[in-house]
Amino acid sequence: MSEEWKHASWVSTLGKWAWVISIISGIINIIVGLTGAIAFSGTSLLILGNYIWLIISGIIVILISFSIIKPKFSDKCADQNWDFLFNWVIPLGNIRFPWMLFWGIIVDIFGYWWGGLPILIPALVLIFAGPKPYEWKTE
Repeated sequence: MSEEWKHASWVSTLGKWAWVISIISGIINIIVGLTGAIAFSGTSLLILGNYIWLIISGIIVILISFSIIKPKFSDKCADQNWDFLFNWVIPLGNIRFPWMLFWGIIVDIFGYWWGGLPILIPALVLIFAGPKPYEWKTE
């Protein structure tokens, strides 16, 4: 581990709390969706559909956070197991696409941009400024 990387413990801290922040994002989506659906229950389906989508996206974010982000990303960030995160990839031909980036984008979409930031920021720092260079291609 390089000297300057030892000072980036904030990556570990932010990654450790990423699943909690994502769950909070999902809960807020559900609350806003439920209150909007109740308040506008007599209106058109177009207006009501937005609030139903908030409820669905909140449930999706919570499920992803509990089932994938916590065990595969947050726990590894807390343990500073960077090797696992570097090797947790989707093989697309000879390209190694990181799962942490994929799930960060998915949670970002369903969490209305801020729910996935605690996943994306550590993922991008690890990929582009991590303790070792990220290998995008397989040999």
